[in-house]
Amino acid sequence: MPASHETLGRLEAIPQDIAGLPFFQHLTQMMPAADFLFGGAMLILIVLVHAAGVRLVTGQVVRRSQVILQRPKAWRADLLMSGMVFLLLALHVLEIGLWSAALVWSDLVTDWRSAAFFAGNTYTTIGYGEVILPVGWKMLAPVIAISGLFTFGWSGSVLVDLVGRCQKIKDAAASRPSRA
Repeated sequence: MPASHETLGRLEAIPQDIAGLPFFQHLTQMMPAADFLFGGAMLILIVLVHAAGVRLVTGQVVRRSQVILQRPKAWRADLLMSGMVFLLLALHVLEIGLWSAALVWSDLVTDWRSAAFFAGNTYTTIGYGEVILPVGWKMLAPVIAISGLFTFGWSGSVLVDLVGRCQKIKDAAASRPSRA
């Protein structure tokens, strides 16, 4: 029995031994575990919300463009484009709202206006304004920015597809004989 207690004691000491290695000491000073875990969980939530929103938008674009192509008009392509751009904007505003809620509910920021200002500036990587996170949470800002970079990049690829589909509608409208 003493041998199993000794083995168990050695196994339990492994996390402290690993944390004592210089590399991990420097790593945890650079990116504290709380920032990494909280920010990482929020980043995953934001990406999942974005995935659902993008699926909604792209599904709508596919359905509407097929209907519009049956009677193509340039103005209908423009209307489709503007509507979908508005939905993508709404999706990003929702994601900024989720970051704001996380900041307020975790008591990292005291009021909604400041949380929204900070989240919006950080998520869009504009980055101006006063840093308002507590001292121990400063590395959360880059994680918020990374989530914005991921989602804006994704939205950019959706816009490329949307522009292509709208141009296809406009080309079809231009090739139809005019009814005068």
